[in-house]
Amino acid sequence: MGMTPQPQSAAKPSIPKLERLLLASGIRLAARFYSKDRLTALFRHEAHLALELASRLSVAEGRRRVNIPRFFGIESDSCDWSVYMTLEHLVITNTAITALLPRLYAGREPDVDITFEDLKPVTEAGPEQIDSLAALRERYTEVVDKLGNLHAGTRTLHPWFGILSAAQWHALAAFHTSTHRRQIERILKLI
Repeated sequence: MGMTPQPQSAAKPSIPKLERLLLASGIRLAARFYSKDRLTALFRHEAHLALELASRLSVAEGRRRVNIPRFFGIESDSCDWSVYMTLEHLVITNTAITALLPRLYAGREPDVDITFEDLKPVTEAGPEQIDSLAALRERYTEVVDKLGNLHAGTRTLHPWFGILSAAQWHALAAFHTSTHRRQIERILKLI
């Protein structure tokens, strides 16, 4: 379940190249120096914060698309999402990572390619995304806890961050969830 490398035009809008390099370095450093349990705790904490923020909203507020300024780590085409769209993106992306980690850990190649388009939420995303992310948080934790050393196994390509091990994908899941939690905070300031 690797990310399909895409021609530059198909992968746009993206984040700037220097930013991608900095993020890739941060992912690799976190995977190297943070324990699996610490990254899981970070993932759970960030998902919890996102859920808390979203649960305070009316359905109309949660569905309201808001334009926020692009910030470090976020794509420009994600800056006009609603809170529920942001949650759905987290569910889609982290579900893919949840399926990917055991395969990499076991030394098996991913058997499904995922494109950036596959990770985009639908405009109609609604409050059901709160329950979906809460369930995913538990499922992700359960899967990761059953795995041993995430540095073992095989690696697969992320089109922005290069070849990543299971430990690095785990760090990416935590950082990615944090980035979109910050996105939700920015959306809420403008609702």
